[in-house]
Amino acid sequence: MHLFQININEQESIKCSLYNDTSSDTMVIIASAAGVLQSFYRKLAQFFQTNGTSVVTFDYTGIGKSLNGNIKKENSSLANWGNRDLEAVIIHTIKTFPHHKLILLGHSIGGQLIGLAPSSYKADKIILVAAQSGYWKFWKGVSKIRMWINWYFLVPALIKVFGHLPSKKFSRMESLPKNVAEEWAKWCRSSDYLFANVSYNKLYFDRIKCKLTSISIDDDFFAPKKSVSWLTAKFENAGIKRLHLFPKDFNALKIGHFSLNNEKFKNSIWNILWEETDN
Repeated sequence: MHLFQININEQESIKCSLYNDTSSDTMVIIASAAGVLQSFYRKLAQFFQTNGTSVVTFDYTGIGKSLNGNIKKENSSLANWGNRDLEAVIIHTIKTFPHHKLILLGHSIGGQLIGLAPSSYKADKIILVAAQSGYWKFWKGVSKIRMWINWYFLVPALIKVFGHLPSKKFSRMESLPKNVAEEWAKWCRSSDYLFANVSYNKLYFDRIKCKLTSISIDDDFFAPKKSVSWLTAKFENAGIKRLHLFPKDFNALKIGHFSLNNEKFKNSIWNILWEETDN
């Protein structure tokens, strides 16, 4: 693994990791889920590297190694994570490996942000894993109530008290900068999600025309199947392939939203992802 950084401006830089197979002609950029460190994907990246596929991971500004100083002073927005951070990684990767096949693998919000990166249309393939709309009405029953409370009351209240979203105190997520959390909550309160909050000329979903595989997981609380299908349809000009995974098909009691760092899926789900990079 080789560590490097991409400078955004004088104050901010994106910290990245390269898992390079020098014999590979394919480069995968993993766009992380919200508040998830790039290190979460290390084992998956190493698996790809071992199987002849190079990988770049990175932390969004204000997260993990890309947090420069006090999180309360971090001004990045959620849209910036796509149109600036992911965009910078795509441009850097293309310049550094100009003859490689480029694949974008977006996990959860990472898949959403692909549509905000101007250069995403240059990808040869896109793989979405549990990439969804966060609109609260996609959930059912008690879960719908929980999501409504989360986006209308809990998140705004926590931001007001702490000056950021202190996710790390009560979940596996990293804490989120104020602007990121506020924008995320705003998106999740709208039936048209980010499309109601980002101007059309800054959306690139319909400009993507490569092959795209979108994967949903049956027991994934954070990405109901309908929410995944809704977002997938926004890539209207891509060659879409949909996969819906069931735990029983992998002799597992559960898969969930965060299976990408679980080695027990090395010979099953990880293999599916790796095979998709070659299709």
